[in-house]
Amino acid sequence: MPHDAGTPSHPSPSDRRRAPRLAEQLPLTLADGPDGINVQTQTKNLSASGVYCTVNRFVRPMTKLKIGLELPTTPHPARIYCEGVVVRIDPPHEQAGTLEYHIAIFFSDLTDRDRSLIAHYVQQRQPPTPGSS
Repeated sequence: MPHDAGTPSHPSPSDRRRAPRLAEQLPLTLADGPDGINVQTQTKNLSASGVYCTVNRFVRPMTKLKIGLELPTTPHPARIYCEGVVVRIDPPHEQAGTLEYHIAIFFSDLTDRDRSLIAHYVQQRQPPTPGSS
């Protein structure tokens, strides 16, 4: 059976993502120090490689963040604490009056166990692909 090059498990060559992403809102905490960023937000999408979310302030690309994430797994939630680096922000520059910035964070320090937990959670929550049984 041929594989569709555009399905989440088989991304097209133009898709730079290495891991499937799950569009789901999960509680997320971002911090970079006691006097810096300390934000409570939600994921927009999640993969074993990183997270995409919205914050209420500008965060410079390459900023290192401490990340707290809770996956609603059963029977108990999985709490993940790791570090990440902001790799993209939109709008790309701080703008007066902007209330929302969309940021992509690459997990730079994530244990193999936690990466596996996220990958398994994303895989379990993926919608079935057309033609799969």
